[in-house]
Amino acid sequence: MRYSHRRASLGLALFMGLAAILAACAPASSGNTGGVVDLTFWSFNPPIQKQVDLFNQTHPNIHVTYHTEPSGFGQYYPKVLAAQRAGNAPDVALIEYQYIPTMVSNGALMDISKYGADSVKSQFDPAAWALASENGAVYGYPQDTGPMGLFYNKTVFQKAGIANPPATWDEFAQDAVKIHALGPNYYITAFPPESTGWFQGLMWQAGAQWFTIDSGKQAWKLGINSAASKQVADYWQGLLDKGLVSTVADFSNSWNTGLDNGTIASWISAVWGQGVISGNAKDTSGQWAAATIPQWTAGAKTTAMWGGSAISVIAGTKHPKEANEFAQWYLTNQQSLAIGVQQIGWYPSNMQARATAVTSPNAFYGNQVVDQVFTQETVQPGWLFPPDLASVTNLQGDDFSSVVAKQSTLSAELDHLQTQVTNDLTGSGVTVEGP
Repeated sequence: MRYSHRRASLGLALFMGLAAILAACAPASSGNTGGVVDLTFWSFNPPIQKQVDLFNQTHPNIHVTYHTEPSGFGQYYPKVLAAQRAGNAPDVALIEYQYIPTMVSNGALMDISKYGADSVKSQFDPAAWALASENGAVYGYPQDTGPMGLFYNKTVFQKAGIANPPATWDEFAQDAVKIHALGPNYYITAFPPESTGWFQGLMWQAGAQWFTIDSGKQAWKLGINSAASKQVADYWQGLLDKGLVSTVADFSNSWNTGLDNGTIASWISAVWGQGVISGNAKDTSGQWAAATIPQWTAGAKTTAMWGGSAISVIAGTKHPKEANEFAQWYLTNQQSLAIGVQQIGWYPSNMQARATAVTSPNAFYGNQVVDQVFTQETVQPGWLFPPDLASVTNLQGDDFSSVVAKQSTLSAELDHLQTQVTNDLTGSGVTVEGP
């Protein structure tokens, strides 16, 4: 989905603490009335009702009831887990990729490979499929993805004497100097310390793997302070030390103003970022363009993801076969996919839908076909999200804020974060393999 991914605060303890409170608010479990199987589906977006209506019209033996749930802080995922524990969960729900391991570690998602999920695997972006899977199990059908690229203000870049967007990170650093030379308030971009998913995406693109699974030992392995991570950290530390990047928080009023007046000249973001810029920098229509994300190796086209979600079957459903049938239909039926792309704004994980979704020019970007830029990139393989996302993001946000306050360095905080997350996971009963 094209939305901003803010700092998360939904740890295992919070899930458990809210379970009892929210259980009473959970919907009644689906039943079977008159030979028709009744299913419940939770997600965020009202246009999904159109897809549900289409399914119900074409599947007389299954009836799906859709609920639009609030997606704000501390609401959606605690509510899903609380309902699942109380036995009153939806049968099917949207789950963002970064939360899948957390939900799996809580026993809240069903492995749908036993219901034939792999039969449609070839229809989906391999990177998205990998994020919805774990240890051979499949925990959702990929709905949308958030590949990262570079949105840049052509007018400001040209004013600084930059004819083309930076193709490499070395060029990006050189361009940062040129843009800052326009004035003390001009920056090539912002480094928001608490935008944890954003910075993890930069690590991912460089080949870092913060979390992997040792299947033989049934243990998680941590590589937060790996050589690849340190490469990215040292790069951004250099830009910070030289005062070449702003440190305002993304999505803040100051950040929006910087985009609109040109003093923040670019944003490394996911494909959904195009709507954020056009919505918050309206005075700069026609000045912006999209390019592939700068590369560590010249000539490469490697990217990472910031955002995206899957449609999952919730553990404990009384109708797993029918729930899987709906989830699979929802993301393979061409009419359903067309609604998702055209009315909800997906950059779809279904490759056939993606082929037809990238043809519309965007007037704000000088009639550039923005989505097409992202089809030129390949997502770096191997990234996994942790079994307790909230703990990692909260610790990372706190640690990196101390860097911006010039109390530490990014490299030192990666070492600190490696130790903190190891201790936190082991303290929560998660097996972590030692170095």
